[in-house]
Amino acid sequence: MTNILPPEEDRILTWSAPEHMHHMRTRIWYFIACALVAFCIVYSVMTEAWSFTGLIVVLTILYWKIHRQELDHCEIQLWRNGFAMNGVFSEWGECEGYWILKCHDYYELHIEKRNGDCVKIQTGDVDPYQLHDLLPHFLPQLADRREKVLDTIIRICKL
Repeated sequence: MTNILPPEEDRILTWSAPEHMHHMRTRIWYFIACALVAFCIVYSVMTEAWSFTGLIVVLTILYWKIHRQELDHCEIQLWRNGFAMNGVFSEWGECEGYWILKCHDYYELHIEKRNGDCVKIQTGDVDPYQLHDLLPHFLPQLADRREKVLDTIIRICKL
């Protein structure tokens, strides 16, 4: 991984998209979340698990503060010899392959590296079929890959 980017004129594709999906939560979601937090606090007080009480309060405050912030946008650029995510360049040789996750109202590109890292970005305005046509020239498609269980839970629970 290097920070030296190829020349701008050789760039094939560039786009910017949110770091992750911003979920619209309903009143029911907030009611369930508050009920769960209240239950955990009551349970921890009844069992005199004061460290658990503190943990629930701290996690609730952190979650609230983190989700009040504006979403960061990531920029990805593709060249014939690699890609850059937020200015950090990686050559295609460092990568194992790619796959695209289709969600309800967006697509997410996953580029897996040989060292175990995974770069994820929403496709934004870019047509995912255009990416399917372009990326096999540089990387193999990892058709057997699926979303991790924890990521699925986070997406379903709108965390």
